[in-house]
Amino acid sequence: MRFRAGVLILLVLGGCVSCAYDEKRNVETALEKSVDTFHEQLNNEQYHEIYSQSDVSLQNGVREAEFTAKLKSAHDQLGTTSGKAIVIIDDSTWRSMHLRSMFGAKRSSFSHVDMTGSDLIIANERFGWAIENDQPRLASYEFRSVCRKPCTVGFELR
Repeated sequence: MRFRAGVLILLVLGGCVSCAYDEKRNVETALEKSVDTFHEQLNNEQYHEIYSQSDVSLQNGVREAEFTAKLKSAHDQLGTTSGKAIVIIDDSTWRSMHLRSMFGAKRSSFSHVDMTGSDLIIANERFGWAIENDQPRLASYEFRSVCRKPCTVGFELR
């Protein structure tokens, strides 16, 4: 009897872990698609669309003209980006997001930094996302140019 109870507990725990992993992967995939869509719209200079699809927190914090100027500057420096985004939510961040949702929070936030490359430069982009019902909306965006190509990185050995 104890053996059956133990097996049942292990099966239930295994199912919970599997569901949590699937849920985490779904959020990561949604974030990757959102970054790819952002870059596609940036490449096509669709600044109004980016702004109008962004989260209300971004729209309340910055006027469209100011945000459009920021996006145009990023696009002018970057040129056309290519490649697919990779977003990985670390376990502690996921646990925090998941616990909040379990206790009734309908909205969570997530930030990540992406090294973006183009034919012209390598840049650092910091995205802030508001996630509701597994649907991310852009809440903040920062852009910093790292270096113009060809870049050289030096390491000092001691």
